[in-house]
Amino acid sequence: MSVFSKLRGLSRRHAKDDDGNATVEFVIVFPLFVALVLGGFEVGYYNVVNTMLNRGLDLAVRDVRLGNMAEVTLDTLKTTTCDYAKYVNNCEENIHIALEPIDANDFEYPDSLAECIDRSEEVAPNTTFNAGGENELMLVRACVLVDPFFPTSWLGAALEETPGSGYAMVATAGFVNEPNS
Repeated sequence: MSVFSKLRGLSRRHAKDDDGNATVEFVIVFPLFVALVLGGFEVGYYNVVNTMLNRGLDLAVRDVRLGNMAEVTLDTLKTTTCDYAKYVNNCEENIHIALEPIDANDFEYPDSLAECIDRSEEVAPNTTFNAGGENELMLVRACVLVDPFFPTSWLGAALEETPGSGYAMVATAGFVNEPNS
């Protein structure tokens, strides 16, 4: 009997044997399933953080419009926004807010969406914070840096990091200053 005939007989015997089939399927399917679950969790987390940031900024701007905020400063606007945005981790340390008047007749949106802080630097970005005058259209832009839960998941690896680590979540709101009469 030749070596080839022995191999052929051995391969027939193993072809009929189905031991280990579930293990092979598990090894192929399980990593895909885990990647899908981790990515789904990450998408949900970013959705919640972005929604809460938008909600927090909208409610803070509402307080400014209605006069519920005694003095509109960068610190009070940050604190109020972060108080309303409950699920944003370390909000006050990671948020940057810019408030600036916009010409309503010749509206031009600013070049960048919003400036974000750089965690690797000790200095905060140059903040534009101008409370504006009566009947002036105001633009409020907030940027919060968010750390991923699973940075090695397909989504965490695909997102573009900002300088100093983290991913930028941006919210924008606008309002018109009421007359003080």
